[in-house]
Amino acid sequence: MSAFVVVQEHIDELVSAAIDLEIRARLVTDRGYRQVNHENANDFGRMLWAENIRSVIHRYRLSGTEEAAEYEAAVGANRFTWRPVPPGRAAKRLACFEYQACECEDWEESLAYDFGSQMARALITKLPGYAEAPW
Repeated sequence: MSAFVVVQEHIDELVSAAIDLEIRARLVTDRGYRQVNHENANDFGRMLWAENIRSVIHRYRLSGTEEAAEYEAAVGANRFTWRPVPPGRAAKRLACFEYQACECEDWEESLAYDFGSQMARALITKLPGYAEAPW
């Protein structure tokens, strides 16, 4: 399996969709869920991008390299920009992100995985016919 570091626009679209979908997610492992909003968007974006970078560094054994340091510096410089994201695009961005970020053995315990699960649940409700379907 291959992996790459997604661009900031990709992260911005994930966080923008999370805001629009009004999802709740965690930023710290031992803390509760909080609403993703414009005030904490930078923090959520950095968390997602850091997990993507951790995956790439692990996959290609880049730990300690200049390339790894450049990726990690980019996370700290991330500044969120809200973008309108239709649900279909948000779902595709999420699928791509998760594919790029899943290389570490503890992926399913990560905050990014949990964020994606929350977003996926919210996106399901946007499917045509969802509201009218029987429970």
